[in-house]
Amino acid sequence: MEFHDFVWTVLHQVTSKEPKETRILIHEDLSFPYLGRDRYGYVLHLVKPRKLKKNIVSFQGLHLNLRNPYHKKIIWHLFKASTYHLTLHAAFSDLSIYRKLPQFQNLNIGTYAVSLVEDAILKSRLERAHPVFIPDIAFANAFSYALLKPIPEIPNDAWKIMIALLFKLNMEKIKGELSEEMKKDVKEISGWLEGLDVEAENSTKLEIAHRIYEKIVNYDEVFEVPSLLYTESHGRNRLFYKETVPEEDELEKLLLHALAAFHKDIETSKIEVQSIRDGGEAFRAIRTWEELEASKQKILNHYLDLGKNTQFEDFAFPREDYAQYLRQRKLLSSSIRRIMHKLRLLKNVTGEDFRQESGFIDLQEAIQVIASKSQRTDIFVREELQTREDTWSILIDASHSLSLFKGEVSGVALCLAEVAKTLILNQNSWGIYAFNNKFYIVKDFSETYTNRVRARIGGLTHNGLTYMPDAIKLASQALMKRLEEAKVLVIVSDFFPAGYENVEDDLRETLKKIERTGIGVIGIGIRSRAVKKYIRANCVVETPYELMKKFTKAFIEFSSS
Repeated sequence: MEFHDFVWTVLHQVTSKEPKETRILIHEDLSFPYLGRDRYGYVLHLVKPRKLKKNIVSFQGLHLNLRNPYHKKIIWHLFKASTYHLTLHAAFSDLSIYRKLPQFQNLNIGTYAVSLVEDAILKSRLERAHPVFIPDIAFANAFSYALLKPIPEIPNDAWKIMIALLFKLNMEKIKGELSEEMKKDVKEISGWLEGLDVEAENSTKLEIAHRIYEKIVNYDEVFEVPSLLYTESHGRNRLFYKETVPEEDELEKLLLHALAAFHKDIETSKIEVQSIRDGGEAFRAIRTWEELEASKQKILNHYLDLGKNTQFEDFAFPREDYAQYLRQRKLLSSSIRRIMHKLRLLKNVTGEDFRQESGFIDLQEAIQVIASKSQRTDIFVREELQTREDTWSILIDASHSLSLFKGEVSGVALCLAEVAKTLILNQNSWGIYAFNNKFYIVKDFSETYTNRVRARIGGLTHNGLTYMPDAIKLASQALMKRLEEAKVLVIVSDFFPAGYENVEDDLRETLKKIERTGIGVIGIGIRSRAVKKYIRANCVVETPYELMKKFTKAFIEFSSS
């Protein structure tokens, strides 16, 4: 099970919520995970490895070797611990209750106090309801402790007590000596935290958070909020060494100590250490991730080669945001449903010719039925009689010029993907791309329309310049390599190219060349009639809700010309 799949599985098991209720964003360039919010609910920001060279990856600021079994375990168990920690907060933490606290003069200490209270309750929940999560959490606690700078190296007294409390709660072990006054405060605050559990009243949580704040604010000014490697970050955090990785033997000793912070049964702890030592799950997960990354890199290399003479600054896949896709799908569902309804299986009442009540849609016949609003039902043919095959490249403008369009670019991509999925039987006969001054592969021809592709649609956003001629060249080159009879390029934009000299002339020339190759071009102008200057088969839409209706009309006109 790979990173994304693992998070979605855990989220569903713990929260029982629909995927659209909680967003999951997994980043390559973060040092620490964090918990955000949007208007629907929590957003989980998690960290995955980023390849640096053949076997070396960067993960949470560490450079790790994928050929080293221990390094694989570090990646997987830290990732799992982050997933469990943030998911439990998303499921059970209601941070809005802390608005009732008096306004903190030092927001960093206030944030820390609230986080410490919620983490103490989460620890109680782990022990009671989710003991299966404990080995990975304990591994992450031990690893955080191993990389932590000793207390004497921390220059700020407030930091010292904040760090001491974190590890007292999670490891029952402090790295270095504290002053007598700090020891006294740590012992007192730890006693308050031990009294917290999942049954704690909101008033109790508020009181303890306020008391913790009052204790710590008497020390130095604080400009950072300390957190463990796997827990939610609150900004800058310079508490860890990241030049070297602790030895595996050293970590195992710390792991036994970390497990003892959850339960005192030494035999259970030894069994849990052995399960982590085995490493089978980590090896399988990292291997699956490597295979997926290799597949993506192969696709990316193909477009890097095709686009080597273009102006594009980069070639990439969009970030994956499946929850956002589902939210867009719900908003546009009625428009999608109306068009799809016209293409559903219909019964043949006559049964006189080769056409059947099921089979492949005859695209030309279906278009005529939709255009004429006819009640004909003979739009299906047997597979052996289907001779025409269509292939589409869908190219979507994701530049800043469309940022004010009512309905994000992801909504446009979603609508057209749903049309393509229904009209084109072979899922490997259509691709979706987006562009600004970068070129994005949303769905390559080699990919099927999976939830991973849908998540890329959800991750599309507007920014950058409009390198339209270059995008058209690339999308058409991808089409030319296809063997299908009918090749169609669908371009969605405001048709105001920008970014380099003579870009409009380049657009006209590019479109002329493409049409001479036999590729059909359909233009969809987003709140702009400029499309009519460049493309004969066109339509102008104001919102994604209009898109499917007008696109179908434009496609009918294109097919009958």
